[in-house]
Amino acid sequence: MDKIMEKYCCEPVELLIANPDCPLKYRAWTRQHILTIPQDYLKENEVCISFKISYCPRCGTKLPENLTDAWWDIIEEKFGISELFDERLKDLPEEFKTDAWWKNRGL
Repeated sequence: MDKIMEKYCCEPVELLIANPDCPLKYRAWTRQHILTIPQDYLKENEVCISFKISYCPRCGTKLPENLTDAWWDIIEEKFGISELFDERLKDLPEEFKTDAWWKNRGL
């Protein structure tokens, strides 16, 4: 199986996610797929709007489970961090800043 199909359900999604101008994003560290409303579509004082998605917008395949809650559970248990703006987050081991933490745990 080629690299594209190991990571994504279909080649068009791989190409979309690789394009920095595309509103479809993938956060490897939480295995989260996000659809972001481009800033051009927002009103002057609106903040960026993002939606977590559970199905591929191209082929409809169910995407792998989003691991954000699991990541926070481990971060709180191992490091005592439970707040998004905690300064200690920047000092986390590299494993928790990439997809290595969930791959190492077979998630």
